[in-house]
Amino acid sequence: MGDRAETAALAAVESLTCWWTLAGVDSAVGDETVNWLAADEVTDPAKPAVTANNSAANVPVAPQVPFIPWPNDIATLRQMVRDGAPLPGNDLGPVHIPPIGAENSAIVIISDLPDLADADEATAGTSAVHILLERMLAAIGINISDCYRTWLATTVPATGELPDHTLPELGQYMRHQIGLIKPTSVILLGSSACKALLDADLMNARAELRNVNDDGRNIAALTTFHPRTLIARPAMKAQAWRDLQMFAKRDAL
Repeated sequence: MGDRAETAALAAVESLTCWWTLAGVDSAVGDETVNWLAADEVTDPAKPAVTANNSAANVPVAPQVPFIPWPNDIATLRQMVRDGAPLPGNDLGPVHIPPIGAENSAIVIISDLPDLADADEATAGTSAVHILLERMLAAIGINISDCYRTWLATTVPATGELPDHTLPELGQYMRHQIGLIKPTSVILLGSSACKALLDADLMNARAELRNVNDDGRNIAALTTFHPRTLIARPAMKAQAWRDLQMFAKRDAL
């Protein structure tokens, strides 16, 4: 009876020992704890291991825009705009509209965005915005065809508005254009143009003529409402008229 009990005990020990051996365990106690529940998870060798640094890899990276020197004459600038060159403001929409007017104009008119009607010679100058601006200038003796008209961006974004973070670069690029034209005065239409060139609020800037610096040369600058705003809010035309009268007297100020 004792031999049989001893034999049974030995068999039980041998059975347990074989099980641990088959499980790949060569000791009953290890130095580190084991998460046995995790042992059921199957690792896919084709799937990359998740690490703390993988979160950075999931952040989208903005495409690199090739740097090109800004053009040093207006004719080249216009052609580069038409060709879709990566100039500031020339990548916000599919239609590229270069500045309009003579390169030696005494007055430069700057707004935020071009009118899509100006993209086609057949429809250029036919929009309500253009017609109102033409009449505003004619009221103080300025022919719009004698002015150089440009805009902060030469394409129109889907939102119809310029993001605020783009204004500093667009303002710098616009000063480059002013340096090429060398006008005697500038008209800024709307809050975006005012912010980009004067770093000021439109309503505050309207109180007086300001100056745009061109390599040490101060150029008289008028800030007034964009014709687009006046069409939407006709009651503001009286304020715009006072702005234009102040600009008309600029040589006497």
